[in-house]
Amino acid sequence: MTQGKENKKHTRMIQYAPVFGIVMIVSGLLLLLDQRIQTTWLSISIPVVISLILIMAGLVIKKLRWTVSGLIMLGLSGFLFVMLLKSISLVSNDRLAIGFAINAFVWLLIFLNYLFMRRTKAWWSLFIVAICSGLAITFFIPDRGILDFILYISVPLGFVFLFWGIYKKSLGLIIPGSLIATMAIGVYMGWSSSPKPEGLQETGTMLVWFALGWMMIVVLSRVVTKRFIWWPLIPGGIMLMVGSGLYIGGNPGNTLGFLSNTGSIGLILFGIYLILLKFGMNNRD
Repeated sequence: MTQGKENKKHTRMIQYAPVFGIVMIVSGLLLLLDQRIQTTWLSISIPVVISLILIMAGLVIKKLRWTVSGLIMLGLSGFLFVMLLKSISLVSNDRLAIGFAINAFVWLLIFLNYLFMRRTKAWWSLFIVAICSGLAITFFIPDRGILDFILYISVPLGFVFLFWGIYKKSLGLIIPGSLIATMAIGVYMGWSSSPKPEGLQETGTMLVWFALGWMMIVVLSRVVTKRFIWWPLIPGGIMLMVGSGLYIGGNPGNTLGFLSNTGSIGLILFGIYLILLKFGMNNRD
C-alpha cells in the first residue's frame, strides 16, 4: 500500500515536472537578460511570469487548484510589481490603488473559474473583491479620510451579502447586507458633508439611514418568503422617528426638504415591495 502511494506520487511529480522546468528556464532567462540590459523591472516581473505559467498550466491540465494558486500569486506579484517599479512616475497612493484594483480583478477571475470549471459559486472570493475594490477606490481619492474607507469598503461588502442572500433566498444573508450598506452610507452622509458638525443634524441623518436598512429588510424579505416580515419595522420605526426629530431640531430651516427626500425614498421602497409582492421570486411559505 505504501509503495503504491509512493509510486503514484512519483508519477505525479514526473507528470508535473515540465511545468516546473519551464518555470526555472524562464526565470533563469529573465535574470540573465536583466543582468545584460540592466532594466531592473525584468527581475521583479519573474513572479508575475511564474504565476502566468501556473495559470496556463492549470487551464491546460484542467486543475482548478493550479489556476487558483496562479491567480492568487498573480495578484500578490502584480501588487509587488506596481509598488517596486520605479520607471513609472506614480505617487505611492496611486500605486496602492492600482495594486488593489489588480487584486480585485484577480479574485473576480477566481470566482469565474469556480463558476465555469466546477459549476459552483465561490461567494467568499467576492468578499475579497469587495474589499480590494473599496481600497482601490479610496486610495484614488486625493483628500480621503476614515469615512471614505468606511463607505467604499462597507457598501460593496453589503451588496455581496445582498446578492448572495437574494440568490440563496436567505434572510440571514439579506439582513447583514442591508444593515452594513446603509449604516456605512449613514455614517458617511451624516458626518462627511458638515464642516462644523454640531451633533444633532449629523446624528439624525445617520439614524435615518440606519432606519432605511431595516426597511430594506422588510422589502427584500419578499425574495425569501410570502409572509409579511414585520419585526424590522420596530427598530426601523424607532430610528426613523428619533433621527427625524434630531435632524429637524438641528436644522429646522431644511425640514421640508428633509421630509420630501425621506418620503421619496419611502415611496421607492414601497413600490419595490409591491412589485415583489406581485412577482415574488419564490413560492415559499
